[in-house]
Amino acid sequence: MTLSDIDSSTDIIASDGYTLHRLNPSPSYPGDRPPVLTDANGRTFHPWEVELRRWPPGTEAELRRGGYLSDRPADTELWCNCAD
Repeated sequence: MTLSDIDSSTDIIASDGYTLHRLNPSPSYPGDRPPVLTDANGRTFHPWEVELRRWPPGTEAELRRGGYLSDRPADTELWCNCAD
């Protein structure tokens, strides 16, 4: 599956570094616990295991609460904080 293969704007798409996965938020837990994403087979994907590639705008707040989206973008540029 590639991102261009996905037509639905309601799908949450995540990558584990090897494969793209179509995920859904799990049902609400008692005590208002943060959501967890699962695939169609019921496998749970934790925030540290996947990088979200696409998600519906209406789910952004819940995904942030679950730890899947952070307020800081990933910084891939190397830098040094050295006093040379």
